[in-house]
Amino acid sequence: MPDPVTLSALGGVAATEGIKFLHGQAAELLRAWRARRGKADAGEAGPARLTVPIVPNDVLDAAPADTIADAAVLDRESKTLIQLVGALAPYANGLADIDPADAELGAQAGCVRALLEAAYGQRFTFRGEHREPTGTRVTVSQVLGDVEGDVVGAEADVGPGGDLAVEQHATTVKADGSVTGFKGRIGP
Repeated sequence: MPDPVTLSALGGVAATEGIKFLHGQAAELLRAWRARRGKADAGEAGPARLTVPIVPNDVLDAAPADTIADAAVLDRESKTLIQLVGALAPYANGLADIDPADAELGAQAGCVRALLEAAYGQRFTFRGEHREPTGTRVTVSQVLGDVEGDVVGAEADVGPGGDLAVEQHATTVKADGSVTGFKGRIGP
């Protein structure tokens, strides 16, 4: 479950700018992915990694570490990301006011952020949020098959300048399952 964006913690202007950033960055990522897909349809091999610059902003707590995105994430999640970008559009384009208590909007923004983080392999944290800083490397790659029960693949704290990489494969674990792949802390 992605971390929702706590709009009330960001405050009015920051929440609006945060939604604009998420919407704009996701749109740029989708454009680059579609261009890659267009080349593939024309018979050219598209790159597995896309260089998609970060939209200029003042809402992130730091500059992202990298502008390279994994096209495979978009191959899997493009429909979801398109729907979420559509849901954020009225707020990003100034057609609707953001209600800081709107949990659904916070959850949608959190899902967009989670997809951006998965594609770029790093955190995107807004100023004033209490989570790992922007640029903190995150890699979780689970393939799995069968399992039946539990599976984690992070649930981390990690800490300052942390770097998390969990890669799990399965195909059968059963007998009540499990699999884990880190749970707990690291760092102060």
